[in-house]
Amino acid sequence: MRRNAAFAVVALATALALGGCSLFKSDDDKKAAAEPVAPVVVATPVATVRTIEIGTTRDGYVITAHGYAAGLGYGSPRLEPRREGKPGPDGYLDYDFVAEAPDPALNLGQGALAGRALRADVLVKTAELRGITGVRIHGAKGGLRVDF
Repeated sequence: MRRNAAFAVVALATALALGGCSLFKSDDDKKAAAEPVAPVVVATPVATVRTIEIGTTRDGYVITAHGYAAGLGYGSPRLEPRREGKPGPDGYLDYDFVAEAPDPALNLGQGALAGRALRADVLVKTAELRGITGVRIHGAKGGLRVDF
């Protein structure tokens, strides 16, 4: 009788110890635990492009765009090149001025114009601007251009 009780205690302890062991998990479970799922973030065009500035640097130029987002909470503004940074048939370099929208659950609203202001910069080497007619920055409601 004592032997059966001792055996039962050892069997129970072994089952509890192996319950959390990776011995019983598949490779898919291990991969899922190791790779956290990142939320998908979609870039949204800014509502309005307000100004474009072009300045010089040691290696080329910096193109700066100022604009307004559609509402409060937009972040990570950037200028995304069209056509992989190659000029269009008319000789212009085109960029989309985009930002990441806030979580809709935050319900931030439109807010004041000053609270929606965004700025984005892109560095362009001198060689990339040779033969270029100008630069265009596009937003949701049109855009602006600078001619060279």
